[in-house]
Amino acid sequence: MLNDAKQALASGAVEAKKHNISIVGLGKLGACMVAAYASKGHKVIGIDIDQSAVDAINNGQSPVQETDLQKYISENRERISAESTYSRAINESEITFIIVPTPSTETGSFSVDYVKSACTEIGKVLKQKTGFHLVVVTSTVLPGDCENKIIPVLEESSGKKCGVDFGFCYNPEFIAIGSVIHDLLNPDLFLFGEFDKKSGDILEEFYSVSSNNGARSVRMSIPSAELAKISLNHFMTLKITFANMLAEVAQAIPGVNVDDVTEALGGDTRIGKKYLRGGLGYGGPCFPRDNRAFAAMAGLRGISVPFAQITDTYNKSIIDRMVKILAEKTGPEDTIGIVGLSYKPGTGLCEESQGLIVAKKLAELGRKVTVFEPSGHYHAKTLLGDAVSYCENLDALLDKADLVFLTNWDRNNLEIKDKVAGRKITIVDPWRQFPNGSFSAPAIYLPLGRN
Repeated sequence: MLNDAKQALASGAVEAKKHNISIVGLGKLGACMVAAYASKGHKVIGIDIDQSAVDAINNGQSPVQETDLQKYISENRERISAESTYSRAINESEITFIIVPTPSTETGSFSVDYVKSACTEIGKVLKQKTGFHLVVVTSTVLPGDCENKIIPVLEESSGKKCGVDFGFCYNPEFIAIGSVIHDLLNPDLFLFGEFDKKSGDILEEFYSVSSNNGARSVRMSIPSAELAKISLNHFMTLKITFANMLAEVAQAIPGVNVDDVTEALGGDTRIGKKYLRGGLGYGGPCFPRDNRAFAAMAGLRGISVPFAQITDTYNKSIIDRMVKILAEKTGPEDTIGIVGLSYKPGTGLCEESQGLIVAKKLAELGRKVTVFEPSGHYHAKTLLGDAVSYCENLDALLDKADLVFLTNWDRNNLEIKDKVAGRKITIVDPWRQFPNGSFSAPAIYLPLGRN
Protein backbone atom coordinates (compact mmCIF):
# COMPACT_ATOMS: atom_id res chain seq x y z
CA MET A 1 0.00 0.00 0.00
CA LEU A 2 2.82 2.42 0.85
CA ASN A 3 4.54 1.79 -2.47
CA ASP A 4 1.25 2.41 -4.30
CA ALA A 5 0.86 5.72 -2.46
CA LYS A 6 4.41 6.76 -3.31
CA GLN A 7 3.88 5.93 -6.99
CA ALA A 8 0.67 7.96 -7.03
CA LEU A 9 2.45 10.86 -5.35
CA ALA A 10 5.26 10.74 -7.92
CA SER A 11 2.77 10.77 -10.78
CA GLY A 12 0.92 13.76 -9.34
CA ALA A 13 -2.27 11.77 -8.86
CA VAL A 14 -2.49 12.76 -5.19
CA GLU A 15 -1.28 15.75 -3.24
CA ALA A 16 1.61 15.21 -0.83
CA LYS A 17 0.35 14.83 2.72
CA LYS A 18 1.66 17.45 5.11
CA HIS A 19 2.09 16.53 8.75
CA ASN A 20 1.89 18.29 12.06
CA ILE A 21 5.08 17.46 13.92
CA SER A 22 6.81 18.46 17.14
CA ILE A 23 10.55 18.51 17.78
CA VAL A 24 12.00 18.29 21.30
CA GLY A 25 15.33 20.12 21.48
CA LEU A 26 16.19 23.35 19.66
CA GLY A 27 19.95 22.99 19.47
CA LYS A 28 22.17 22.71 16.39
CA LEU A 29 20.19 19.84 14.85
CA GLY A 30 16.74 20.39 16.34
CA ALA A 31 16.43 24.01 15.23
CA CYS A 32 17.52 23.02 11.73
CA MET A 33 14.96 20.19 11.65
CA VAL A 34 12.25 22.71 12.55
CA ALA A 35 13.23 25.00 9.68
CA ALA A 36 13.96 22.30 7.10
CA TYR A 37 10.73 20.35 7.59
CA ALA A 38 8.65 23.52 7.73
CA SER A 39 10.11 24.34 4.30
CA LYS A 40 8.54 21.12 3.00
CA GLY A 41 5.09 22.30 4.08
CA HIS A 42 4.79 20.61 7.48
CA LYS A 43 3.55 22.50 10.52
CA VAL A 44 6.27 22.29 13.17
CA ILE A 45 6.22 23.05 16.89
CA GLY A 46 9.57 23.15 18.69
CA ILE A 47 9.98 22.35 22.38
CA ASP A 48 12.87 23.40 24.62
CA ILE A 49 13.38 24.15 28.31
CA ASP A 50 15.64 27.05 27.26
CA GLN A 51 13.22 29.96 27.08
CA SER A 52 15.65 32.03 25.02
CA ALA A 53 15.58 29.39 22.25
CA VAL A 54 11.78 29.30 22.36
CA ASP A 55 11.56 33.09 22.20
CA ALA A 56 14.01 33.23 19.30
CA ILE A 57 11.95 30.78 17.24
CA ASN A 58 8.69 32.60 18.01
CA ASN A 59 10.31 35.90 17.05
CA GLY A 60 11.48 34.48 13.74
CA GLN A 61 15.12 34.37 14.82
CA SER A 62 17.66 31.57 14.73
CA PRO A 63 18.49 30.25 18.23
CA VAL A 64 21.86 28.89 17.04
CA GLN A 65 24.42 29.75 14.39
CA GLU A 66 24.15 27.49 11.32
CA THR A 67 24.32 27.97 7.56
CA ASP A 68 20.97 29.08 6.02
CA LEU A 69 19.05 28.55 9.28
CA GLN A 70 17.91 32.16 9.57
CA LYS A 71 16.84 32.14 5.92
CA TYR A 72 14.70 29.03 6.32
CA ILE A 73 13.10 30.26 9.54
CA SER A 74 12.24 33.62 7.95
CA GLU A 75 10.75 32.02 4.85
CA ASN A 76 8.54 29.56 6.78
CA ARG A 77 7.45 31.50 9.89
CA GLU A 78 3.75 30.78 9.33
CA ARG A 79 4.38 27.07 9.91
CA ILE A 80 6.82 27.39 12.83
CA SER A 81 6.23 27.96 16.55
CA ALA A 82 7.86 26.90 19.82
CA GLU A 83 6.87 26.06 23.38
CA SER A 84 8.66 25.52 26.68
CA THR A 85 6.05 22.96 27.77
CA TYR A 86 4.79 19.82 26.05
CA SER A 87 0.99 19.88 26.18
CA ARG A 88 0.10 21.91 23.07
CA ALA A 89 3.00 20.58 21.03
CA ILE A 90 2.11 16.92 21.58
CA ASN A 91 -1.65 17.40 21.33
CA GLU A 92 -1.38 19.34 18.07
CA SER A 93 1.07 17.00 16.36
CA GLU A 94 1.08 13.45 15.01
CA ILE A 95 4.81 12.78 15.17
CA THR A 96 7.30 13.89 17.83
CA PHE A 97 11.05 13.86 17.16
CA ILE A 98 13.39 13.86 20.18
CA ILE A 99 16.80 15.44 19.53
CA VAL A 100 18.27 16.24 22.93
CA PRO A 101 21.87 15.71 24.13
CA THR A 102 23.15 12.23 24.98
CA PRO A 103 26.42 13.21 26.70
CA SER A 104 29.33 10.83 27.01
CA THR A 105 29.88 9.14 30.35
CA GLU A 106 33.20 8.41 32.04
CA THR A 107 33.15 4.92 30.53
CA GLY A 108 32.66 6.23 26.99
CA SER A 109 28.99 5.21 26.75
CA PHE A 110 26.11 7.66 26.28
CA SER A 111 23.75 8.91 28.95
CA VAL A 112 20.09 8.85 27.88
CA ASP A 113 18.86 10.81 30.90
CA TYR A 114 17.74 13.79 28.78
CA VAL A 115 15.91 11.48 26.39
CA LYS A 116 14.17 9.74 29.27
CA SER A 117 13.18 13.09 30.76
CA ALA A 118 11.63 14.15 27.46
CA CYS A 119 9.81 10.82 27.20
CA THR A 120 8.38 11.25 30.69
CA GLU A 121 6.84 14.58 29.67
CA ILE A 122 5.62 13.22 26.33
CA GLY A 123 4.05 10.24 28.09
CA LYS A 124 2.12 12.47 30.49
CA VAL A 125 0.45 14.16 27.54
CA LEU A 126 -0.13 10.92 25.65
CA LYS A 127 -1.97 9.56 28.71
CA GLN A 128 -4.82 11.99 27.97
CA LYS A 129 -4.51 12.07 24.19
CA THR A 130 -6.69 9.96 21.95
CA GLY A 131 -5.44 8.62 18.66
CA PHE A 132 -2.14 7.08 17.60
CA HIS A 133 1.01 9.19 18.09
CA LEU A 134 4.46 8.36 16.77
CA VAL A 135 7.52 9.06 18.95
CA VAL A 136 10.84 9.19 17.10
CA VAL A 137 14.23 9.31 18.86
CA THR A 138 16.82 11.05 16.69
CA SER A 139 19.47 11.54 19.40
CA THR A 140 22.37 9.12 19.05
CA VAL A 141 22.01 6.20 21.46
CA LEU A 142 23.64 2.78 21.79
CA PRO A 143 22.22 -0.64 20.91
CA GLY A 144 19.63 -1.69 23.45
CA ASP A 145 18.97 1.80 24.80
CA CYS A 146 15.63 2.34 23.07
CA GLU A 147 14.10 -1.01 23.97
CA ASN A 148 15.56 -1.29 27.48
CA LYS A 149 15.67 2.29 28.74
CA ILE A 150 13.54 4.62 26.62
CA ILE A 151 10.37 2.81 25.51
CA PRO A 152 9.67 1.60 29.09
CA VAL A 153 9.65 5.24 30.26
CA LEU A 154 7.10 6.15 27.59
CA GLU A 155 4.89 3.21 28.55
CA GLU A 156 5.12 3.90 32.27
CA SER A 157 4.44 7.63 32.06
CA SER A 158 1.60 7.27 29.55
CA GLY A 159 0.03 4.10 30.93
CA LYS A 160 -0.17 2.92 27.31
CA LYS A 161 1.37 0.16 25.22
CA CYS A 162 3.96 0.79 22.51
CA GLY A 163 2.85 -0.59 19.16
CA VAL A 164 -0.78 -0.48 20.24
CA ASP A 165 -1.55 2.99 21.59
CA PHE A 166 1.51 4.83 20.29
CA GLY A 167 4.33 4.13 17.86
CA PHE A 168 8.09 4.33 18.15
CA CYS A 169 11.07 4.57 15.80
CA TYR A 170 14.77 5.22 16.19
CA ASN A 171 15.82 7.57 13.40
CA PRO A 172 19.35 9.02 13.63
CA GLU A 173 20.42 11.70 11.17
CA PHE A 174 23.69 11.81 9.23
CA ILE A 175 24.60 15.49 9.04
CA ALA A 176 27.62 17.75 9.38
CA ILE A 177 27.81 21.02 11.27
CA GLY A 178 27.94 23.84 8.73
CA SER A 179 25.65 22.08 6.25
CA VAL A 180 22.92 20.69 8.52
CA ILE A 181 19.91 21.97 6.57
CA HIS A 182 21.35 20.88 3.23
CA ASP A 183 22.12 17.45 4.67
CA LEU A 184 18.64 17.07 6.17
CA LEU A 185 16.98 17.85 2.85
CA ASN A 186 19.45 15.91 0.68
CA PRO A 187 20.36 12.76 2.63
CA ASP A 188 21.97 9.64 1.22
CA LEU A 189 19.22 7.68 2.93
CA PHE A 190 16.70 7.76 5.76
CA LEU A 191 17.67 5.14 8.33
CA PHE A 192 15.23 4.03 10.98
CA GLY A 193 14.54 1.18 13.29
CA GLU A 194 10.85 0.50 13.73
CA PHE A 195 9.06 -0.97 16.74
CA ASP A 196 6.36 -2.24 14.42
CA LYS A 197 5.34 -1.91 10.77
CA LYS A 198 2.71 0.76 11.45
CA SER A 199 5.29 3.03 13.08
CA GLY A 200 7.67 2.51 10.17
CA ASP A 201 4.95 3.19 7.60
CA ILE A 202 4.07 6.52 9.22
CA LEU A 203 7.69 7.65 9.30
CA GLU A 204 8.37 6.52 5.74
CA GLU A 205 5.29 8.43 4.56
CA PHE A 206 6.59 11.56 6.30
CA TYR A 207 10.00 11.25 4.68
CA SER A 208 8.53 10.54 1.25
CA VAL A 209 7.66 14.25 1.06
CA SER A 210 10.44 15.66 3.23
CA SER A 211 13.55 15.61 1.05
CA ASN A 212 14.69 17.33 -2.12
CA ASN A 213 16.33 14.26 -3.60
CA GLY A 214 13.77 11.52 -3.04
CA ALA A 215 16.11 9.61 -0.72
CA ARG A 216 15.06 6.06 0.07
CA SER A 217 14.08 4.81 3.51
CA VAL A 218 16.06 1.90 4.94
CA ARG A 219 14.00 0.13 7.58
CA MET A 220 15.21 -2.40 10.14
CA SER A 221 14.89 -3.43 13.78
CA ILE A 222 15.60 -0.81 16.42
CA PRO A 223 18.83 -2.45 17.69
CA SER A 224 20.07 -2.81 14.11
CA ALA A 225 19.52 0.90 13.48
CA GLU A 226 21.28 1.79 16.75
CA LEU A 227 24.29 -0.28 15.72
CA ALA A 228 24.22 1.07 12.15
CA LYS A 229 24.46 4.67 13.35
CA ILE A 230 27.34 4.17 15.76
CA SER A 231 29.25 1.85 13.41
CA LEU A 232 28.98 4.27 10.47
CA ASN A 233 30.76 7.01 12.40
CA HIS A 234 33.31 4.51 13.69
CA PHE A 235 34.06 3.45 10.12
CA MET A 236 34.55 7.08 9.08
CA THR A 237 37.18 7.50 11.81
CA LEU A 238 38.94 4.39 10.50
CA LYS A 239 39.06 5.79 6.98
CA ILE A 240 40.24 9.23 8.09
CA THR A 241 42.93 7.72 10.29
CA PHE A 242 44.16 5.44 7.52
CA ALA A 243 44.66 8.47 5.27
CA ASN A 244 46.46 10.34 8.06
CA MET A 245 48.72 7.34 8.62
CA LEU A 246 49.57 7.30 4.90
CA ALA A 247 50.49 10.99 5.08
CA GLU A 248 52.91 10.31 7.94
CA VAL A 249 54.50 7.41 6.04
CA ALA A 250 54.71 9.48 2.84
CA GLN A 251 56.49 12.25 4.72
CA ALA A 252 59.29 9.80 5.54
CA ILE A 253 59.82 8.53 1.97
CA PRO A 254 61.60 10.81 -0.54
CA GLY A 255 59.68 11.37 -3.76
CA VAL A 256 56.27 10.35 -2.39
CA ASN A 257 53.11 12.48 -2.63
CA VAL A 258 50.39 11.09 -0.38
CA ASP A 259 47.69 12.71 -2.54
CA ASP A 260 48.79 10.60 -5.50
CA VAL A 261 48.57 7.52 -3.31
CA THR A 262 45.09 8.27 -1.97
CA GLU A 263 43.88 9.26 -5.45
CA ALA A 264 44.80 5.80 -6.64
CA LEU A 265 43.21 4.11 -3.65
CA GLY A 266 40.04 6.21 -3.85
CA GLY A 267 39.68 5.44 -7.54
CA ASP A 268 38.90 1.85 -6.59
CA THR A 269 35.12 1.75 -6.08
CA ARG A 270 35.56 -0.72 -3.23
CA ILE A 271 37.27 2.07 -1.28
CA GLY A 272 36.02 5.43 -2.63
CA LYS A 273 37.51 8.91 -2.30
CA LYS A 274 35.43 10.46 0.47
CA TYR A 275 37.30 11.08 3.74
CA LEU A 276 40.49 9.73 2.16
CA ARG A 277 42.74 12.76 2.35
CA GLY A 278 45.70 12.81 4.69
CA GLY A 279 45.80 15.80 7.02
CA LEU A 280 45.15 16.43 10.68
CA GLY A 281 43.12 14.08 12.82
CA TYR A 282 39.36 14.13 13.22
CA GLY A 283 37.59 16.15 15.90
CA GLY A 284 34.18 17.64 16.59
CA PRO A 285 31.13 16.60 18.60
CA CYS A 286 30.49 13.26 16.85
CA PHE A 287 33.45 11.27 15.52
CA PRO A 288 35.66 11.10 18.64
CA ARG A 289 32.89 10.27 21.08
CA ASP A 290 31.07 7.87 18.74
CA ASN A 291 34.29 5.96 18.14
CA ARG A 292 34.88 5.63 21.89
CA ALA A 293 31.24 4.70 22.47
CA PHE A 294 31.53 1.91 19.91
CA ALA A 295 34.42 0.46 21.92
CA ALA A 296 32.53 0.87 25.21
CA MET A 297 29.40 -0.73 23.76
CA ALA A 298 31.34 -3.76 22.54
CA GLY A 299 33.33 -4.00 25.78
CA LEU A 300 30.15 -4.28 27.84
CA ARG A 301 29.35 -7.37 25.77
CA GLY A 302 32.76 -8.89 26.29
CA ILE A 303 33.90 -8.13 22.74
CA SER A 304 37.28 -6.62 21.88
CA VAL A 305 37.22 -4.06 19.07
CA PRO A 306 40.88 -3.08 18.70
CA PHE A 307 40.29 -0.85 15.67
CA ALA A 308 38.27 1.61 17.74
CA GLN A 309 40.92 1.87 20.45
CA ILE A 310 43.87 2.04 18.04
CA THR A 311 42.14 4.70 15.94
CA ASP A 312 41.53 6.87 18.99
CA THR A 313 45.13 6.46 20.17
CA TYR A 314 46.61 7.26 16.75
CA ASN A 315 44.31 10.25 16.30
CA LYS A 316 45.61 11.75 19.54
CA SER A 317 49.22 11.02 18.55
CA ILE A 318 48.91 13.31 15.52
CA ILE A 319 48.66 16.29 17.88
CA ASP A 320 51.95 15.48 19.57
CA ARG A 321 53.64 14.91 16.21
CA MET A 322 52.49 18.33 14.95
CA VAL A 323 53.63 20.06 18.14
CA LYS A 324 57.06 18.47 17.74
CA ILE A 325 57.33 19.59 14.10
CA LEU A 326 56.31 23.17 14.88
CA ALA A 327 58.63 23.38 17.87
CA GLU A 328 61.56 22.08 15.83
CA LYS A 329 60.94 24.58 13.02
CA THR A 330 60.98 27.59 15.35
CA GLY A 331 63.14 29.14 18.03
CA PRO A 332 62.00 29.97 21.56
CA GLU A 333 61.53 33.66 20.66
CA ASP A 334 59.59 33.00 17.45
CA THR A 335 55.84 33.46 17.24
CA ILE A 336 53.82 30.53 15.95
CA GLY A 337 50.61 31.49 14.15
CA ILE A 338 47.71 29.00 14.09
CA VAL A 339 45.15 29.58 11.33
CA GLY A 340 41.96 27.66 12.14
CA LEU A 341 40.92 26.65 15.66
CA SER A 342 37.59 25.00 14.85
CA TYR A 343 37.39 21.28 14.18
CA LYS A 344 36.38 22.01 10.56
CA PRO A 345 35.96 25.08 8.30
CA GLY A 346 32.69 26.99 8.38
CA THR A 347 32.02 26.74 12.10
CA GLY A 348 33.49 28.28 15.22
CA LEU A 349 32.99 25.09 17.25
CA CYS A 350 36.26 23.80 18.69
CA GLU A 351 35.14 20.60 20.39
CA GLU A 352 38.10 18.16 20.29
CA SER A 353 39.67 20.31 17.56
CA GLN A 354 43.17 19.19 16.64
CA GLY A 355 44.26 22.75 15.84
CA LEU A 356 43.06 24.12 19.15
CA ILE A 357 44.80 21.38 21.13
CA VAL A 358 48.03 22.00 19.19
CA ALA A 359 47.80 25.70 20.11
CA LYS A 360 47.17 24.84 23.75
CA LYS A 361 50.11 22.41 23.97
CA LEU A 362 52.51 24.87 22.34
CA ALA A 363 51.46 27.54 24.82
CA GLU A 364 52.02 25.08 27.69
CA LEU A 365 55.56 24.60 26.37
CA GLY A 366 56.09 28.34 26.79
CA ARG A 367 55.94 29.17 23.08
CA LYS A 368 54.44 32.42 21.85
CA VAL A 369 51.24 31.52 20.01
CA THR A 370 48.88 33.78 18.07
CA VAL A 371 45.69 32.48 16.51
CA PHE A 372 43.01 33.34 13.97
CA GLU A 373 39.73 31.48 13.49
CA PRO A 374 37.77 32.80 10.46
CA SER A 375 34.41 31.86 12.04
CA GLY A 376 35.10 33.73 15.26
CA HIS A 377 36.80 33.11 18.60
CA TYR A 378 33.68 32.83 20.77
CA HIS A 379 34.21 29.12 21.52
CA ALA A 380 38.01 29.08 21.31
CA LYS A 381 38.34 31.72 24.01
CA THR A 382 36.38 29.58 26.47
CA LEU A 383 38.93 26.79 25.96
CA LEU A 384 42.19 28.70 25.52
CA GLY A 385 41.60 31.79 27.63
CA ASP A 386 44.64 34.06 27.77
CA ALA A 387 47.16 31.35 26.87
CA VAL A 388 47.36 32.70 23.31
CA SER A 389 46.84 36.04 21.56
CA TYR A 390 43.92 36.43 19.17
CA CYS A 391 44.00 38.12 15.75
CA GLU A 392 40.87 39.56 14.20
CA ASN A 393 41.97 38.82 10.64
CA LEU A 394 44.53 36.89 8.62
CA ASP A 395 46.68 39.95 7.88
CA ALA A 396 47.17 40.63 11.58
CA LEU A 397 48.30 37.05 12.19
CA LEU A 398 50.73 37.08 9.27
CA ASP A 399 52.26 40.32 10.55
CA LYS A 400 53.03 38.69 13.92
CA ALA A 401 53.98 35.14 12.98
CA ASP A 402 57.36 33.68 12.09
CA LEU A 403 55.70 30.36 11.27
CA VAL A 404 52.09 29.71 10.24
CA PHE A 405 50.33 26.38 10.76
CA LEU A 406 47.23 25.72 8.60
CA THR A 407 44.98 23.39 10.56
CA ASN A 408 42.03 23.15 8.17
CA TRP A 409 41.48 22.56 4.46
CA ASP A 410 39.99 25.96 3.70
CA ARG A 411 39.87 27.85 0.40
CA ASN A 412 40.35 31.10 2.30
CA ASN A 413 43.89 29.93 3.06
CA LEU A 414 44.78 30.48 -0.59
CA GLU A 415 45.00 34.22 0.13
CA ILE A 416 48.21 33.55 2.06
CA LYS A 417 50.27 33.03 -1.11
CA ASP A 418 50.10 36.68 -2.20
CA LYS A 419 50.12 38.08 1.34
CA VAL A 420 53.51 36.59 2.24
CA ALA A 421 55.29 37.29 -1.06
CA GLY A 422 58.82 38.57 -0.36
CA ARG A 423 58.60 37.85 3.36
CA LYS A 424 60.65 35.51 5.53
CA ILE A 425 58.01 33.20 6.94
CA THR A 426 57.42 29.44 7.13
CA ILE A 427 54.08 27.90 6.17
CA VAL A 428 53.41 24.39 7.54
CA ASP A 429 50.50 22.75 5.74
CA PRO A 430 49.39 19.19 6.62
CA TRP A 431 46.71 19.42 3.89
CA ARG A 432 49.03 20.39 1.00
CA GLN A 433 46.70 23.15 -0.20
CA PHE A 434 49.25 24.78 -2.52
CA PRO A 435 51.02 23.20 -5.50
CA ASN A 436 54.80 23.00 -5.61
CA GLY A 437 56.39 26.30 -6.59
CA SER A 438 53.63 28.45 -5.09
CA PHE A 439 56.00 30.21 -2.67
CA SER A 440 59.30 31.89 -3.43
CA ALA A 441 62.24 32.56 -1.11
CA PRO A 442 62.56 33.84 1.51
CA ALA A 443 59.16 32.25 2.29
CA ILE A 444 59.36 28.51 3.03
CA TYR A 445 56.45 26.12 2.32
CA LEU A 446 56.33 22.73 4.08
CA PRO A 447 53.52 20.52 2.69
CA LEU A 448 53.45 17.55 5.07
CA GLY A 449 53.01 14.27 3.24
CA ARG A 450 54.54 15.51 -0.02
CA ASN A 451 58.27 15.51 -0.73
